[in-house]
Amino acid sequence: MSQWIERPELSAYLARQRWFGQGQEEVAITEVRELEWLSDPSEGLGVRFELVTAGSLFNVPLSYRQTPREDLSYGFIGAGTLDGEVFYVYDALHDPEARGILLQGFAEGADTPSGIEYSRIDGFALESHEDNVLLSAEQSNTSVIVGDSLIKFFRKLAPGRNPDIEIQAALTELGSEEISPLEGWISAGDIDLAMIGVFQRSATDGWDTARTSVRALQDDAVRAREAGGDFAGESERLGETLALVHEQMRQTLPTGSWGPSEVHALVERLTARLDSAVSMQPSVADYADRARDAYASIDSGTPVPVQRVHGDFHLGQTLRTTSGWKIIDFEGEPAQPLLERTRLDSVARDVAGQLRSLDYAAHSVAIVSGIEDTEHINDWVSRNRIAFLRGYGYEQTETAVALLHAYEIDKALYEVVYESNYRPDWVQIPLGALNRLL
Repeated sequence: MSQWIERPELSAYLARQRWFGQGQEEVAITEVRELEWLSDPSEGLGVRFELVTAGSLFNVPLSYRQTPREDLSYGFIGAGTLDGEVFYVYDALHDPEARGILLQGFAEGADTPSGIEYSRIDGFALESHEDNVLLSAEQSNTSVIVGDSLIKFFRKLAPGRNPDIEIQAALTELGSEEISPLEGWISAGDIDLAMIGVFQRSATDGWDTARTSVRALQDDAVRAREAGGDFAGESERLGETLALVHEQMRQTLPTGSWGPSEVHALVERLTARLDSAVSMQPSVADYADRARDAYASIDSGTPVPVQRVHGDFHLGQTLRTTSGWKIIDFEGEPAQPLLERTRLDSVARDVAGQLRSLDYAAHSVAIVSGIEDTEHINDWVSRNRIAFLRGYGYEQTETAVALLHAYEIDKALYEVVYESNYRPDWVQIPLGALNRLL
C-alpha cells in the first residue's frame, strides 16, 4: 500500500463524490488494491487503476505527479510519499493526460501490463493520443468522450460480468439498431472496470426532450400540439423501441417463467421494501394497507414470463437521435448487488420505470416553474402514458396489469423516501403518484 493512502485525504475525497453515494462525512477505507502501473511515476507521471474497499469496492484510477497542477485542483486528492519521493495525487479521470494513458490500451498494437485486459470488438481501435473530454455531469459512473466513442468508467465494482457489458455485447452481436453498439471493455481478472461504445454525437437526452415539450405547453397548449410540441408521438415510438429491445434480449439472453413460488417471492420482496419505506418515511404509512392489497392481487396461479430487463429504465436512459430512439445504460441500479441486477424479471419493471419517469418529467417542470394549476400537466402525463403503452403493446391481461400496478407503486414508494431525504421540494411528485395509484 502506498504510504500516502494511509492518510485521510482519499477518505475525504470519496466522501465528496456523488458516485460514492454513502452520505458519510468520514469513509473507512479497509483496503486499497493497486494494479500495475500504466505509466511509470519515475518519468514524471504515474497512472494506475486502484481498487478501494470502503464498505463496497470502488474504482479510483489515480495519477501521481512530481509537481502540483493548479488546473487539476478539482481532482486533487492529496500529497504524500511513494518509495521515498513526494508525489501529488489526483483522480486520474480529472487529469486529461492521465485519461489518455488509461485509454491507450484500446489502440491498435498497444501493450498492457499483466492483470489488466483491454477487450475490443472486432474492427474497433482508438487512434493513439486522440483527444478526450470528461463529461461534467456527476453520476454513478464517470464518462469520457474520445473521438467517436464514449467510455464509461464504472465506479462501484463487483466481481462478475457487468450487466451493461453483457447485455450490450449480446445486442451488438445481434445487430440491434436500438442501442449504441459496444466497442470494448477493460477488466482486471473477473472485475470489469470500464466499457466503451459508439458516441451518439447528435443525440438529445430523453429527459430534456420531454421537459422541453412540457414547457412548450405552458404558453399555448393547442399551438404546441399542432407544431409537434406534444411528446405523445415520441412516447409511442419510445414504447416501440423498448418492446424491440426486450424482444432482442429474449433472443440472445436467458428467459424463464415464474410459477406460484416465484410470484410469492416477488410479493415478499415488494412487501419488504414497503415495510422499509414506512420505517424510513412515515408519510407513506397511510398507503401501506392498499399497497399490500395491490401486491397480493398478483395472480400466483398464472405463469409470468421473465427475462433479462434493463432494470433502471427512465427517460435519462434514452437518447433521441436522427435515426430514432436508442436505449443506453443497461447496468441496472448500481447500488444494488450484482445478483439483483441480473435477476430475471418481468418486462413490467421497465415499463413502470418509464411511466414514473414521464410523470416526473412533467411535474418537475411544474415545480421549477411554480405552476399551481397543473391540469395541462396532468393531461400531458395521461396522454403520454397511453401513447407509451400503446407503442409498447403492453398486455392487458389481469396478471400483466396487476404486475405493472405493483411495480409502479414500488417505484413511487422508493421515490418518496429518496425525495424526503435529498430533495423534499419534489416529494409531492411521488406522493401524488401514490394518491393516483392507490
